[in-house]
Amino acid sequence: MKETAQAGRFDAPASSSHRLDRSLAFLALGCAAALSPAAFAAEWASPSQKYQMALEAQSVGEYTRMVALLREAGEADHVPAQEMLGMALLAGPTVYGEAVPTDRCEAGKWMRRAAAQGSELGKTQWAFLHRLRNAPSGEDVCQTQG
Repeated sequence: MKETAQAGRFDAPASSSHRLDRSLAFLALGCAAALSPAAFAAEWASPSQKYQMALEAQSVGEYTRMVALLREAGEADHVPAQEMLGMALLAGPTVYGEAVPTDRCEAGKWMRRAAAQGSELGKTQWAFLHRLRNAPSGEDVCQTQG
């Protein structure tokens, strides 16, 4: 061991096994990210990054992953993710196949949240959905389902 500039402090020289342990830790982290990118993203990515990953998932047809990432970003109040998720849930299988079921009630939830943050798209879609969801009896269909 060698003494450093601070009196009484010693640094052990880096052994080859220490370097190997660090290398293996970085390798394991990289493998975890490669094997489960959605789980890795959920833990480390910002809402904006999750939104970008959702766009990438959409471009390669991974719609289940797209929706999961949009939900995570939307829960963190990312307006573009809320808008896109609302639209995806309105389009459902027509655009995304069986991976994304149509859910007008959940779409309304996301549009309402986006509208509350000033989104013009959210305001327009929320007004449209609110008209459609009102049953002839005057009850909100989504309120009676839940």
